[in-house]
Amino acid sequence: MENTSEITNNIINTINTIFGNLFSSVDSSLYEILDDLVFINNNVLKDKYFSNIFGISTNNGILLIANSLLVGFVLYYSARLMLSNFTYQRTENPAQFVVKCIIFGICMNSSFFIIEQIINLNFNVCSLIRSLGEDMFRKKHLLF
Repeated sequence: MENTSEITNNIINTINTIFGNLFSSVDSSLYEILDDLVFINNNVLKDKYFSNIFGISTNNGILLIANSLLVGFVLYYSARLMLSNFTYQRTENPAQFVVKCIIFGICMNSSFFIIEQIINLNFNVCSLIRSLGEDMFRKKHLLF
């Protein structure tokens, strides 16, 4: 009887040791992965796939599509404005339309810069919070 309880205790202790080692290794690697996901910086924007999809300049990626749509809206509005003289229908004031097009064009073409600044701000705030946590708990982690 004593022999079976001793074997049972050995098995339970072995399983606890295995699970303890497994969870501690997952725990340490999990924090590194979470740090990489949360604390992003401008290197994300320099990724090959991101620059192919989003487009760094106005002649590739989504920016090319957005600029093409803006030109299409200008052509549609100009045709509609010319036809409104014949059909006597009201259209938007040309000055308002031009101002809207200029604002949208500037916002679209400077969106890469805006995204870059938002990511910089996020990284700076996260670094501040992380350094406060390191000071409070006396634990050091390397930032990128």
